[in-house]
Amino acid sequence: VDSVTPRAAAVLSLAVERAAATLVAGTRGAGKTTTLGALLWELPVETRTVVIEDTPELPVASLQTHGRDVQALRTATDDGPSVAPDEALRTALRLGEGALVVGEVRGEEAQVLYEAMRVGASGSAVLGTIHGDGGADVRERVVSDLGVPVSSFAVTDLVVTLRPLDTPDGSVRRVCRIEEVRAVGDDGVTFAPLFELDGRTLESTGRIDRGESQLVATLARPGESYADVRTQVVKRADAIASLAEDGRTGPEAMAPVAGGRP
Repeated sequence: VDSVTPRAAAVLSLAVERAAATLVAGTRGAGKTTTLGALLWELPVETRTVVIEDTPELPVASLQTHGRDVQALRTATDDGPSVAPDEALRTALRLGEGALVVGEVRGEEAQVLYEAMRVGASGSAVLGTIHGDGGADVRERVVSDLGVPVSSFAVTDLVVTLRPLDTPDGSVRRVCRIEEVRAVGDDGVTFAPLFELDGRTLESTGRIDRGESQLVATLARPGESYADVRTQVVKRADAIASLAEDGRTGPEAMAPVAGGRP
């Protein structure tokens, strides 16, 4: 509850449910994998999900226990059966439409991933973690270090950045920024913050309420308006706040929130 506010959680919940391409960024130990694991519960129950990791950390077994169609592919390590990251990704893409989850975007598989996203081959949500502190830092890593064209990186919808707070033991972690990615011209991107950390609280920047969020506009389904999506966010935030207040944050309690059924 302290890591993210109900309103921000509602935006992330709806974005993941409606197949937004989302990167969870941060430095080592910032809580990226934990946050990504939580977001996987926001995928529609019927979504076939492929999880690609070198070290199993995401809650694949728990998701499977709760009736989710989740398949894990282990990438190259020193022990046990595995495949190269880029080949694992190609295998996942050949399986057809469904959510694709990459434990950490850090090598040559990034080019395969982004090319698939650019041409719409994934067919559903694409989620992953990446080392970086904010949208601009993530862009630099993906484009300059991993060789992904800016035009491909521009298909990213959200960058969620986590950061440990300045505490004696460094154990307090927070979502410090949620940014939507916007394409600029034919060869550029910019980042528009939807939520930013103010002290210890993640505050809305007001873009969504002012009708300025490109993300909210793209989340609208046929027949829905921007205002309809914003209403869904408000309802979902109220439901999340109520459940959190009661201490009910497990998968069974949170499941009815998804799909706009608070």
